[in-house]
Amino acid sequence: MSPLDNAVVAWERGAGRVAEYWRRSTGFRGGLARQWARTIRRPLTWMTVYAAVLIVLGYVGLDRPLALWLKTQVGGEFEGFLKTVTHLGLAGLWLVPSGLLWIAIMLAWRAAPLLEIRTRLGRAAWIPAFVFLSVAVSGLINLALKNGLGRYRPRALFEDGIYGFAPLTHGYLTNSFPSGHTQAAFAAMTALMLVFPRYDALFMLVAVLVAASRVLTTVHFLSDAVMGAWLGVVVTVLLHRLLARRGIDVRLRFERDRRLIE
Repeated sequence: MSPLDNAVVAWERGAGRVAEYWRRSTGFRGGLARQWARTIRRPLTWMTVYAAVLIVLGYVGLDRPLALWLKTQVGGEFEGFLKTVTHLGLAGLWLVPSGLLWIAIMLAWRAAPLLEIRTRLGRAAWIPAFVFLSVAVSGLINLALKNGLGRYRPRALFEDGIYGFAPLTHGYLTNSFPSGHTQAAFAAMTALMLVFPRYDALFMLVAVLVAASRVLTTVHFLSDAVMGAWLGVVVTVLLHRLLARRGIDVRLRFERDRRLIE
């Protein structure tokens, strides 16, 4: 047989095997589809389940070997890029501008002479307030967990072989869980996704990059980042639901969005 004939036969065999595997996985694919439907119906519940599984698996078997491996693999310009990206998870980066904007709008609201203007400014004030409260509330919970649980950072593992928890401690080496940068990034980006849904993919990319930077630079374990992400998302979504029940809409609509609806 010629090389071409051999290639055709190999292709046909491979395609046949793929088709057979696909046929045999019907039940598995059906189970995934049903689970996805359940996740869509109750996203926060299932997000909590997935996060809990990842955190337990991380602590028991993934965190240590992954951190030790990354310590030997990540460096150079890539590490420098990650250390730059990680600054997007600084809470002050989101708290200060959103807080100042909130105050400025409220001052304008107090000075507005007309009721119509005051009404518009009152609604607009909730947008930066929502971002500020999302980061601040989840940050306070994050801080309480850090100090209460006292998980050792990867640095303690690298230098002294220490892994685990030292509850009710306040040092840098024992405040690894959850990741504060990840919590702040996911809280801010989730809030911005709800304010500007048009750019949700971009905001999620920023949050994921921050979380990845904390793990890849071995400042945090994988489960630290998972917990930080879960905390930021859940607190922000619950706060959004609370505001929605009170009739407060934080979504910002531009004129182009109104024209698209019309």
